[in-house]
Amino acid sequence: MKVLDRRTRIEAAGAEAVFVVYDEPERLRRGILRDLDPAFPILLDPDRRAYAEWGLARASIARVWLDPKVWRSYARMFLREGQRPARKGKDTLQLGGDFVVGAGGRLVYSRPQERDDRPAVGVLLKVLEEAGGSAEPVGDRL
Repeated sequence: MKVLDRRTRIEAAGAEAVFVVYDEPERLRRGILRDLDPAFPILLDPDRRAYAEWGLARASIARVWLDPKVWRSYARMFLREGQRPARKGKDTLQLGGDFVVGAGGRLVYSRPQERDDRPAVGVLLKVLEEAGGSAEPVGDRL
């Protein structure tokens, strides 16, 4: 949830972050939102219709939990930052994604998740700032 620390920069770009999740609100409060005050809207999609429309798939168990990159990422997070992974939702195989919608509702950046491999917040901020209200696609995944 590192994006929460960048609210000022997101607002300066004339943007808004929106989180779309499928879990029940109480599960979210007890899990990934525990001890957080998310300053952005959180939209609930329990039927995962938005996930399907945006092309967000589910992964296999082997692809997620047997991937050495995932375990390295968790080890790095624990060793460098002292963080333990937040409790995940009820479906740890559902993949998410990151999207930037520019002026006029045009998609300017799209990056469906493949594993535990979200783009750095700095990448998303750069795309937001480059879009700067234009409807021209930016980024590398369109």
